[in-house]
Amino acid sequence: MFYIYAYIRQDNTPYYIGKGSGPRAWRKNKDEIHRPSDKSRIVIMETNLTEIGALALERFYIRWYGRKDNGTGILRNMTDGGDGVTGRTGRPSGFKGKKHTPRIIAKI
Repeated sequence: MFYIYAYIRQDNTPYYIGKGSGPRAWRKNKDEIHRPSDKSRIVIMETNLTEIGALALERFYIRWYGRKDNGTGILRNMTDGGDGVTGRTGRPSGFKGKKHTPRIIAKI
């Protein structure tokens, strides 16, 4: 089962929305937004979701609060959400030295 979580600022507004399962919300991952050191600032917003449902709700909440990087709101999320992949641990093997396609570059 999946869930939607938020990292909360001191003023009780969210600064990051994510989709997770298991300990995902509390685990530090490389190259990601810093999680709060105070665990009470990690809030589970929705639970018992399918992956598809969790991806849809992640997109909804990011759209609702908006992103700082594109001037639409308060979140530090760098994407519109709904694009995560369960179980991904980094670049696929054999990726080293390969270049992104023009389609991927445009997406980035």
